[in-house]
Amino acid sequence: MTRVLRIAVPLLLVAIVIAAAIFGPRACSRKPTPVETIRVDDARSAAIAEAAIGAAADTATAMTEAAKIDATTRENDRAIRSTPGAVAPVPVAVNDAGVRALCVRSAYRDHPRCVALFGPRAGAAGR
Repeated sequence: MTRVLRIAVPLLLVAIVIAAAIFGPRACSRKPTPVETIRVDDARSAAIAEAAIGAAADTATAMTEAAKIDATTRENDRAIRSTPGAVAPVPVAVNDAGVRALCVRSAYRDHPRCVALFGPRAGAAGR
């Protein structure tokens, strides 16, 4: 049995090498027809356009939501500041806690007081 394998295995390897030499280049050298190339290019272009439209829609949605959040924050700020008694003295610790809480919000993180407390982009570290 071993003698048969010693003869069969090299013959099988030679046959595989010959087959690869004959059929391999032919399989790799086939060029797509112009119609196939156009179909692939059209499909690729359509996929890229669809992805770009989806990305633009996602960006617009995110920007709209961020603008709504910032507008709500500013409205709340105006409501608080216009309330009777809003100018009354507040203990320093309470004031500092309130400022720190506001600095985490995107509407305030670039405010000079927030930058003084936490450095540039103060709210980014809290996320």
